[in-house]
Amino acid sequence: MTSLHPASTQEKKESTTSEDARAATSTAKETHETAGSSPRSFFSPPAENSRLFLLLFLAALAAFGPFVTDFYLPTLPEQALDFQTSPSTVQLGLSMTMWGLAIGQLFVGPLSDVKGRRKPLLWSLLVFAASTFGAAAAPNVQIFLAMRFLEGLGASGAIVMSRAVAADRYTGKALGSFMGVMGSIQGIAPITAPLLGSLIADAIGWRGIFWILFAAGIVLLAITFTRLAETRSPADRRRSTKSKATPDVVPQSASAIEERTPEPSETLGTSVRRLFGDPVFVAIVLQQIFSSAVLFAHIASSPFIFQTHFGLSATEYGFFFGAMALGIAAGAAFSGKLASPAFAMLAGAVGMLAASSGVAALYAAEASLLAIVPVYFALLVMLGLTLPAAMTAALSRHRPRSGLAAAILGAVGFGGGGLVAPLTSIGEATTSTAILFIASSALLCVIGVALMRRMKREAAQA
Repeated sequence: MTSLHPASTQEKKESTTSEDARAATSTAKETHETAGSSPRSFFSPPAENSRLFLLLFLAALAAFGPFVTDFYLPTLPEQALDFQTSPSTVQLGLSMTMWGLAIGQLFVGPLSDVKGRRKPLLWSLLVFAASTFGAAAAPNVQIFLAMRFLEGLGASGAIVMSRAVAADRYTGKALGSFMGVMGSIQGIAPITAPLLGSLIADAIGWRGIFWILFAAGIVLLAITFTRLAETRSPADRRRSTKSKATPDVVPQSASAIEERTPEPSETLGTSVRRLFGDPVFVAIVLQQIFSSAVLFAHIASSPFIFQTHFGLSATEYGFFFGAMALGIAAGAAFSGKLASPAFAMLAGAVGMLAASSGVAALYAAEASLLAIVPVYFALLVMLGLTLPAAMTAALSRHRPRSGLAAAILGAVGFGGGGLVAPLTSIGEATTSTAILFIASSALLCVIGVALMRRMKREAAQA
């Protein structure tokens, strides 16, 4: 995070550390007071959670996205037969989920900045559980698609809260490290989801997958209700509820952006203007759109490319998809060790462009699966470098409005994915997917160069 926060004097560092310590103490105190003075029962959450609990629980919440989108991927051909509809129609279920994930985050993120993290998460998980029940029991594809949209709305709360809670508890290098570790743990979800999905589908059919998701939603709902401590202090929430407008001034220094707290009068509109008045945040938003395009083009096209084109069974595809997802997890784990998030994003973009060009060439040459796998794996490693780096950079610059920032990034990511997924079914899947890979990676390179230049200027000014 050094490029985002240039070094200053020792006095400033000590002052910032002291202020952070006082803020943490105040937050814990206010949270404890909110919980009441009576002894904690099983149904009342603790005043504070351990790092290990947060790491595992937030990783589970963040895994909602991959599980909701990837768990049933091996069963898409089976669903088309069961509902007696076309492959493009069942693929629409994936798009509906992504749109739900995108729209839901735009509501839940800002709401959590005002109401705290626990209550919006509880309601989100409740909506997820109810809609997943409906998807499992859907009698036709129309109801199934509607339930998938609601399922995305519910899962959105889990995703945005996993990032907002992390930003509440950690800053700077600690946040970058935490997000990197969480990102690598998240990589288990896309690894296991299609594999488990194929095994469950073979045993009890594709509907069994949604019954499993329903049970998972109930478990996380119970854990949130009984074990998750509130991390958004009452003081921070009060600052977010004032209605008087303030001058729209965006700090030019990156360090100033992180250290600045919202004025007591900051409104939602003011917060949005501050975010989009920051050129770096705008660049990160664009980066999130195009990196998500690569991710969801891969997710949407891979069942049909590798099962239909290369002849893999549903179980074989599950193992293949899981092995490829290891690339994303490896890239995410390594991302936090690079010099800066901006460098990680640029390095990932350049690597993605090279790898996607290689994948396109191999598809055109009708190469074997064994020849394609290493290059495809490299593409996903490079993608993994960019994802946690972008989120870390954005949340570090705008910690006071982290719920809103995380919501915007999540929304544009899944919204872009919802637009891209149907495009992979236009014409030959290998050709359309390769074009999307190359175009998105090239745009990411342009954004990465612009970010690096902006970061150097900010460091020089600071």
